[in-house]
Amino acid sequence: MSPESSRGHRGLVTVERVAVWGLAALAVVGLVALVVGPGADLRTASPSVTVDGQFDAEAGTVTLTHAGGDRLTDTSTHALALIVTDADRNRSTTLTWAEAERLPVVPGDSVVVDDPRVDSNGDGNYLDGDASVGFYLDSGDTVAVRWTGRPLGAPDERTTTLDTVTLGNTTG
Repeated sequence: MSPESSRGHRGLVTVERVAVWGLAALAVVGLVALVVGPGADLRTASPSVTVDGQFDAEAGTVTLTHAGGDRLTDTSTHALALIVTDADRNRSTTLTWAEAERLPVVPGDSVVVDDPRVDSNGDGNYLDGDASVGFYLDSGDTVAVRWTGRPLGAPDERTTTLDTVTLGNTTG
């Protein structure tokens, strides 16, 4: 075999190797696109949820309902909290909607937050909701639904406000 023909043969092997590595890289990119989905950004893949709020001023309660969006499962969700802010005093209270034992939270699920104003079931205990605040709920108060978890592909846990409800005279 002459030196020229062995050089040509080595060049051909290099082109084949580059082609095989290129095809392998394309296959990996294709698989990732199938698993993750088009347009997904793993760095900002926090869940998307809409929350409806129904405020009953007479009873001193607000009912928050997961009205649509992603299911919040124990796979990526560590906690779902409610930050209730008294607009008059600019004071906040953090309550728990769900932790691992109360997941998943799916569209249609709700939580009732009440204040110590009314004993709605007449049992002598004025804290009758799923969670209670230490101040009266009034129009203008807000409830932020805060998610803590680790989205698929994210390196660290993060906290995101999913939605905020402002209490009105009859509905949030």
